[in-house]
Amino acid sequence: MLDEAIRWRIKLQYNTADASAWQAFDAWLRARPAHALVWERLQALGARLQRPAAEMPAEAAARILRQTEAAQVRRSRRKALMSLGALAAGGWVAWRAGDVPVVRQALADVSTSRGERRRVALPDGGTLVLNTETAVDIDYGGPVRRIRLLAGEVYVISGHHDPLSRPLFVETRDGRAQALGTRYRVRQWDDGSEVAVDEGAVALLPRDGAGEAAGATLRAGESARMTPQGVRALAPVEGRMMDGGAWVEGALSVRDMPLDAFLQELSRYHGAIECDPAVARLPVSGVFQLDDTRKVLALLRQILPVEPQAGRLWWGGRVTRVRARARAPERARG
Repeated sequence: MLDEAIRWRIKLQYNTADASAWQAFDAWLRARPAHALVWERLQALGARLQRPAAEMPAEAAARILRQTEAAQVRRSRRKALMSLGALAAGGWVAWRAGDVPVVRQALADVSTSRGERRRVALPDGGTLVLNTETAVDIDYGGPVRRIRLLAGEVYVISGHHDPLSRPLFVETRDGRAQALGTRYRVRQWDDGSEVAVDEGAVALLPRDGAGEAAGATLRAGESARMTPQGVRALAPVEGRMMDGGAWVEGALSVRDMPLDAFLQELSRYHGAIECDPAVARLPVSGVFQLDDTRKVLALLRQILPVEPQAGRLWWGGRVTRVRARARAPERARG
């Protein structure tokens, strides 16, 4: 499906596609729901681009888009994944096929799609809650209990019924977080892993850290950002603009959060959202339910001078644009 999506992108964007080609593409897109998911993710990369690189020759663009490399397999049942290159204005943006939600879902033990949250009972009596677009592998068959966070965010309630009393780890690409009888949240960012503790304690060990000195132990109410090299403490939870754990109860809770930052967080559940710079710094406060993001956008229209509008990006992908609301013209005085 990825191969097919790439070929369609090349054909429609860099070649001359006639009416019959567009009809054939539409038929392919509608043939299977997974086709639309793969195409949407391939297109969504362009949400971070200002414009297509029209100056690049079609042959060069096609060659870059066709380049693939084998991805490392973590488990014997997995097949190698491709990584794709996509063209960006003024440079190149790398994009791995493993980041496609439909691919992550197919490979992971447990996963969620956009806007979905899922609660999973663990074999030791604990609970794992997955946030939107999250993928995890769960391995309780070895000397340790291991949850691998491949993408997204999880909330862990550690269990106490493991007959071997094995340690429990949540592993990310930056390191591991060991539960010490606790409730905690782990989120995988592009530049690190955020860990926040609600109860008990969590020991952090960076992947490339030099021994235990590079790690840290977090207590209830503490949080930190972990990179492969080390751990950096974050400000107390009560001083932040967002309650990072409110999603567990299906809510987005913020206080004086700039509108552009709020919309960026909301886009995790809704889809691509663009914010008008004229209103980007407007403060947003409140508790917003995530089950219907359209209602959240409608509520923003009531409490702020903004106008959410559904639109399309240059390649046809869906986007919601939040604009400054136009002022009504003043009536002429007689």
